[in-house]
Amino acid sequence: MEGIAQVAGVAVQTVYFTFHTKAAVLIEAITVGGGGPGASTEVMSREWVQDAFAAPDGGRRLALIVEHGTEIYRRLAPIYRAVSAAASVDSDVDAAWQMIIDGRRDGMRRMTQVMADRNELRPNLDENRAADILSAVSRHDLYLAFIAEAGWSVEEYKAWAFATLARQLLSEAASTKALAVGSPSTAGMSFEAALRDLSIG
Repeated sequence: MEGIAQVAGVAVQTVYFTFHTKAAVLIEAITVGGGGPGASTEVMSREWVQDAFAAPDGGRRLALIVEHGTEIYRRLAPIYRAVSAAASVDSDVDAAWQMIIDGRRDGMRRMTQVMADRNELRPNLDENRAADILSAVSRHDLYLAFIAEAGWSVEEYKAWAFATLARQLLSEAASTKALAVGSPSTAGMSFEAALRDLSIG
């Protein structure tokens, strides 16, 4: 807290008055960092999330989730290990981090509910199981495993995540359409070229 006060140019009492605990500072850093410059700290209110809900098909919906969700992981990667370490020894951090995880999963279930309502999911896959898959593939630790440990580029990871989710969640016809080179699903996405080079056969 003293270090934060020094960098911010305020008294340490001001930091404590504003955030009260170290856990609150850390969670605020995650919330603001996840949103990026100028974005709402409320995930469901962010423009890209609303675009994903309004997307014309499941492929485009998944492309937006992968594109923008991965950018959150990229921004938060420098502090993710600090959060994990703090959560293991500080019950306040652990509780706050669990609340973020629960909120994230609820948001994904709302997205897969939309997909179920629009008959975008593959046969016999309900929205809850789809949310399980979406949550498992879209994780900070999986991102770090590919980027920090395996040395993949961010675009390569996005392409893999999109291809995996399309094949796991969408009907066969919708998945084939989403993964086709030049598909509107990935138009304008940063991983479009990497998807073209990815072996998905």
